[in-house]
Amino acid sequence: MHPYLQACLIICLSLFVIAVFRYLVLKKLNLKYTLLWLAAIIVLLILLIFPNIINKLAALMGVVEPPNAAFFFAIFFLAIIMLTITAIVSHLSNRIYRLTQTQALLEKRIRDLENKLKENEPKEAEDREKELVP
Repeated sequence: MHPYLQACLIICLSLFVIAVFRYLVLKKLNLKYTLLWLAAIIVLLILLIFPNIINKLAALMGVVEPPNAAFFFAIFFLAIIMLTITAIVSHLSNRIYRLTQTQALLEKRIRDLENKLKENEPKEAEDREKELVP
């Protein structure tokens, strides 16, 4: 890898680290998801510092061109991130569904209690009047 390209990629990776930590500080990214991104950054940094690792991995996989192996690993990692995000969205969707059901039940309970209170108010007024009349 050309040293100029390596330096540019390290600078880009550094900017990405800053962006990830900024999202963490602004509470736009949870810590557990930040750890996933930091793991990816560490792997990329290792591959940038030691580019021969990709060549050896490509040879082990039987891939002729090392950049193809790098693209394979990148696509694989993105698939893992997408699977993780899909699982998170599914979990949150289920929680929203349960929360909506709970809210609907509570609203019905409040309506029933309000109706019961309205029915009891005229009776209570009559009882008070009877108490006042000697």
